[in-house]
Amino acid sequence: MAITTVGLLLTHNNMQNDYLKLALDNLGKTFNDYNSGRFVAQQLMRAQVPLPEGSHWDASPAHLIKQMHHLLGVLQATPGDLLFWGTQNAPYEVGIYVGGNHFIAVNNGDHVAKIQTLSRNWYPCIAGSIF
Repeated sequence: MAITTVGLLLTHNNMQNDYLKLALDNLGKTFNDYNSGRFVAQQLMRAQVPLPEGSHWDASPAHLIKQMHHLLGVLQATPGDLLFWGTQNAPYEVGIYVGGNHFIAVNNGDHVAKIQTLSRNWYPCIAGSIF
C-alpha cells in the first residue's frame, strides 16, 4: 500500500487531536513541577507523538525546544504547537497552544494545569511545531 499525502495528513491530524485531548483532560490536575516542561512531555509521550530524533520527550524547556520539528514565530503558531518563554537559546517555560491566544500550562503559583491567556506581560519568545 502506497503512503499518500492525504494519509500522512490524517495521521498527523489524529495524533495532534489525541495530544491536545490528553492535555485538555488534565486541566485542573496538580503537577508538582518547577515549570510546565514535564506536563508537556507527559502529554507528548502518552499520545505517542514520535520524535524527530531521540528516544523520549525531555521535560526541560531547553531540551524540548531542540526536539521541535521546526521553530516558527508565535503569530504562526497553530493549535498543538508549543510556546516557549525566555530566549530561543535558553527557554525557561513552555506551554501548549490551543488557539485564540490561549495555551495550556501548569501555573507556577498553584501548580495546576490551566488554560491561560497570552498577554503583553506574559508573551512567549518563539513557537515550535512537533509535527
